[in-house]
Amino acid sequence: MMKFTGVFTFNADQQTVWEILMDTKAIAQALPGVEELIPVADEPDTWRADAKLGIAAISGTYSGRIRMSEQQPPDKYRLTVSGEGQQSIINGTTLIHLRYDEEQKKTILTWEAEASVSGKLASIGQRVISPAVKMMSGQFFKALDKQIPSEKRTS
Repeated sequence: MMKFTGVFTFNADQQTVWEILMDTKAIAQALPGVEELIPVADEPDTWRADAKLGIAAISGTYSGRIRMSEQQPPDKYRLTVSGEGQQSIINGTTLIHLRYDEEQKKTILTWEAEASVSGKLASIGQRVISPAVKMMSGQFFKALDKQIPSEKRTS
């Protein structure tokens, strides 16, 4: 089991950040290599996605599902991801927490993820995968942050 954590600061209030995190069009635009999230019929809060990644040893096309659960607006939720590609299978969960910093007028997002990987990706290990996860999560949150309208920004 691989573990990853991260922090990102948004220049917006917590409700605004929550709303953009719940906007599937905004998420699809922000996810590296993903063009759209397609709702899965008869499975609420579940989407299908295809991604084309071009990052060193994990380059390739991946298909998967993303399910949102345990929503506690506007504080936290869980994402469960399953996917395959490049002769590999990936399963994981991410718990996302939001906290508003009154003094700085910013929302702090922290995330904790666990993933199991089998196949070709497992052979390259966490030493190679961790930097890629850190880079892609940073790209994702920066892209989401850019989509927050200027009138909703706190600074």
